[in-house]
Amino acid sequence: MSETFPAASPEARSGGCLPLCGKVRFTVTGPVDDPHVCACAHCAKRSGAPFQWWLGFPMAGLKWTGAEPTWFDTHPGKTARGFCGACGTHIAARDYGDTKVIGILATALDHHATDPALVPTNLNRLAEAAPWLAQYDNRHAAAG
Repeated sequence: MSETFPAASPEARSGGCLPLCGKVRFTVTGPVDDPHVCACAHCAKRSGAPFQWWLGFPMAGLKWTGAEPTWFDTHPGKTARGFCGACGTHIAARDYGDTKVIGILATALDHHATDPALVPTNLNRLAEAAPWLAQYDNRHAAAG
């Protein structure tokens, strides 16, 4: 995640592991930073999908309102990923030594499907993406 944020946003967003067990809950306040999808091998393996949809938020705007996630070092000493220890929902990522940014999975937010600020603007690690994804790239198809 980058450490630059667009103009401040007072909007608070809630999230967690609902509609599953609901034990992990949080609010995050502040502007969305670097909404992107990542196709790296770690994201694909953890999610069971070809990529994950990530957002950055100011760490200072994060408040755990339920249980905190269980953290697993996916890159020991560098990056940890947070998930619900009860239902397994993936929630967040943090880089050791970075006190400014928390990575939140867009799907962990309660209203991810209807929040226009969360639309991905970048696809990270495209070279690692499943090769069959290219067959679904219709951005250059002629309009019918």
